[in-house]
Amino acid sequence: MSARDDSAGGLRVAIEMATRQRDAAAQSLAQARDSQGAAQGQLDQLQQYARESESRWTQQAQIRATPELMQHHYQFMDRLYHTVDLQNGVMEQHARQVRARVAQLRAAELRLASLSQVVARKASQQARLQQRREQKEVDEFAARQSLRRAGTAFGGQD
Repeated sequence: MSARDDSAGGLRVAIEMATRQRDAAAQSLAQARDSQGAAQGQLDQLQQYARESESRWTQQAQIRATPELMQHHYQFMDRLYHTVDLQNGVMEQHARQVRARVAQLRAAELRLASLSQVVARKASQQARLQQRREQKEVDEFAARQSLRRAGTAFGGQD
């Protein structure tokens, strides 16, 4: 096995590994986005529930609003808004994870593209080298043919 074959085999292995890493990064990003979507759904539900609770409270407070009922409502709403704030924190965490996974995917894609360019460059160099060899063979053949003709022409003049 020549050094060139070793190099090509090494590049193939590197490309296969880079492809697997890119695919894993893409899958990880998809999972992070799914988790972010689920967390957003939870946040939306909490916010909708808070709006509905406020609306119901406003309607009930117009009819009857005892101090105990108001205190209970305000405590409940404080806990509910605290839960919304916590979910907002979860959303920020998911956003950071998605950004990190996007960066990992970009890095993996860049590595794969770089390796692919190296392979393409080597293939192009090999093609040029092969073309030069073929041209040299054609030139040598033409030179031999020309020498034969010249020898035949020179031999025929005697």
